[in-house]
Amino acid sequence: MSSPAVQPPAIQWPLNAIRLAIVVVSLVALVFGWADMLRNAGQAEVVALERARLQARAQARTVGELVQATLNGFDLALKSVRTVVGDGPDAIDRQAQLALQGLASDFVLQIFVIDREGYLSYSSLGPSPRNFLGDRDYFRQLSTASVDVLVVSEPVLGRLTGRWSIQVARAIQRDGAFEGVVSMALSVDGWTSQLMRLDPGPRDTLSLLGRQGELLVRTLDGAAHYGKGLRVQRSFLSEREVEEGDYMGESRADGQTRIFGWRRLSSGLFMVSGLMLEDVLAPVRQARERAMVRGMALSAVFVAVIAALLVALGRYGQAMRRLASVEIWQRANFDLVTGLPNRALLLDRLERMLEHARRQDAEVVVLFIDLDLFKPVNDRFGHEFGDRLLVEVAHRLEQLFRSEDTVARLGGDEFVVLMPAARGTALAGQAAEKVVERLSEPFEIDGQAVSISASVGVALFPQDADSPAALIAGADAAMYRAKHAGRATWRF
Repeated sequence: MSSPAVQPPAIQWPLNAIRLAIVVVSLVALVFGWADMLRNAGQAEVVALERARLQARAQARTVGELVQATLNGFDLALKSVRTVVGDGPDAIDRQAQLALQGLASDFVLQIFVIDREGYLSYSSLGPSPRNFLGDRDYFRQLSTASVDVLVVSEPVLGRLTGRWSIQVARAIQRDGAFEGVVSMALSVDGWTSQLMRLDPGPRDTLSLLGRQGELLVRTLDGAAHYGKGLRVQRSFLSEREVEEGDYMGESRADGQTRIFGWRRLSSGLFMVSGLMLEDVLAPVRQARERAMVRGMALSAVFVAVIAALLVALGRYGQAMRRLASVEIWQRANFDLVTGLPNRALLLDRLERMLEHARRQDAEVVVLFIDLDLFKPVNDRFGHEFGDRLLVEVAHRLEQLFRSEDTVARLGGDEFVVLMPAARGTALAGQAAEKVVERLSEPFEIDGQAVSISASVGVALFPQDADSPAALIAGADAAMYRAKHAGRATWRF
């Protein structure tokens, strides 16, 4: 028994050097790749946070402008009613009803007037029991105000209506003396719904704050703060010279961390937009996880490269065997002349189409195509010419049909087309007509023009048959009816 062959040092040394070089280069590439990935992930998070800050500011600015415009409309209505307070109840009612016509009915609950003693003297809802409102914060604030100012109250529970509302109010003065308050009750739920229509994210928030940070309206779990006098403690409330800004903090609504953008409105209120930090960073973290997977894949590639050097010959043999199992699969499923699916693959695909059609209550169209006058051409010009003509026929058929359709060759000059279709369509007839027309056009092969035609038989699932063999047989029989009808035509 002979001893194993040993590689000469002149060959062994370069191989070892190449192996060492591959290991070193792979390690360096891996280290730099991981470092670059981690650096990019950190930068991506910084960019995402900055983008979220700008988005929160922009959203607070845009929504704030809409809220301020709405407040301006309410204020205009209040001022119009205030001008007629001295003209008596009828004049007040006319002006109030006129003002209400231009306001959303599901938003504005009522317009009312409180006299200087604090009692309700008028309500757009109609006569009401004697009701003392002088203990309301907005009444007390306006009764001592030195300037004419619009006051927006925290949510209060109506003593007569039993509904939560926000009061928008102005003082009534005559000759510099306080004479009462004209106010409008706005539905908190209506205002919340209006903010929700601006489409904040499912875990983002839009909040309207009063001048002192009192929580007026909130889209996220808004009803939970009614009557609790919640205050937001943020430095921007006292920074009168700053119009907008942003910060990151924990939301009092649910304890989640958000990126907040705020905007000071001309009315003195604040619009705050909060973006869920977890949602903001989710795409970045997902990208980082994918990068980690890629990094781990690179490590696996390194190991695979080293292993590949040791088992190269074995893998080469395996690859050759796999390749052989594939020109076999090809021969078993595709026609050698045209490259189209053969009978075996045709039947397999037809069975799959039928299963799908049964589930979807759809149709399957089967076209059986037989070439007219092919044998004389084949006999005259030879089998090689005939094979090239079959290839051209296959190309024309493939151009006529969709990617989801199947064009196959059964053998000789017979072809079959499978087409999934919705019920009630005229697809079958249209397709058969196109085949007859296209295959009746002359072919040119090596400068030689030849003309043939085709007879096409059509069968439908489930109308004609419900199995692959029966459908093909039905289409074959229909093709013979087309032949007997004079060729170059089609029949069901």
